[in-house]
Parts: sequence; structure tokens; C-alpha cells
Amino acid sequence: MARFQSHSLTLFRQIFSPLLLLIIFLIITIHPSYGDELQGPPMPMVVSINLVSLVCNHTSERKFCVDNISKSILSTPLTKASDIANCALLSAKDRADDAQRLLDGLFHISSAKKCQLLRRCRHLNNEAIRYLSSAQDNLNYNFIDSMVEDLNDASNAMKRCQDIILGIPSFSELADKNSDVIKFCEISIASTRYFP
Repeated sequence: MARFQSHSLTLFRQIFSPLLLLIIFLIITIHPSYGDELQGPPMPMVVSINLVSLVCNHTSERKFCVDNISKSILSTPLTKASDIANCALLSAKDRADDAQRLLDGLFHISSAKKCQLLRRCRHLNNEAIRYLSSAQDNLNYNFIDSMVEDLNDASNAMKRCQDIILGIPSFSELADKNSDVIKFCEISIASTRYFP
């Protein structure tokens, strides 16, 4: 009897093990969700493009907005308005830091009168950087009204610097950086229209 039982177990393993493996293989191959992890749904990209377009429609520089924010979609899908706000805010901080470095360089090649103007701009740039950092904190903690206020203050500081350096050709690159900060602040503020 033991011999018959041993023979039947061996026969069972020989027949059903390959059959079981075949069934599992067929289930995995035929199942409709197979491979979704590799391909990924196209949905976030579509949502991102539509959302960016909606946000950018509420800015004064739509092309600037679409061009700059759309670049970010290629690396990270921006599926929520807060993602766009964060992206624009980080870009504003980067441009303000660039303006700070540019200011430092301009001090070495400018006349005494121009250095006086640059000092005022440096103070305003430092002010804008503080406001942008505060806005980032407020966004992280979901204090949206405070974030918008900080972004407006940062933008106003950069506008005052723009007024100071207006018409001085050697400061045109600084004016461009300041202008970008102002535009990115506007984008970040515009995105709050679509916060939940």
C-alpha cells in the first residue's frame, strides 16, 4: 500500500506541477493589467498639460508660463495645482539667487553712483529671497493666503529694484532675472485658483 501511495504522489507531481506552472503562466500572460507597471498610464501628462494651460491663462505672460512650466512636466508630472505653485516658486527662488550672484559681480565693474543703486537692489533682492522662502514654507504647511501675500511682497520688492535700474543698459541682465522672478511669482499665485 505504501508503495502505491508513493507511486501516485510521484505521478501527481510529474503531471500537476508542470500543469500548475502552465496555468499560472497563462493567467499572468492573459490578464489585462499585465505590463501596466512598465508602460504607465498617459493620464498624468494629459492632466498636467491641461492644468498648466488653465493656470497660464490667468497670467500676463502666457507664453512664458507655458514654456517654463511645461519643461517641468517632462521630468515630473504636475498633476495638482500645488505642484505648479511649487514649481514656479522654486523657479522664482532660483532666478532670485541668480540675480543675487549677478549683483555681486556688477559691484566690481560699476561706478560709485551705480554701486549705490546696486546696494538698494541688493537689499530688495535679499528681501525678495526672504519672502520667497517664507512663501515656500507657507505652501508646505498649506497656509495659502500667507503664501500669496509673501509672493506679492517678493514680486513688489523685485519691481522696486526694476524701477531703480530702469534704463541702465549694463543692468539689462539683472532686469531680466528680476522680471523672471516677478513672472514666476504670478504663476504661483495664479495656480492657487485651482487648489482644492
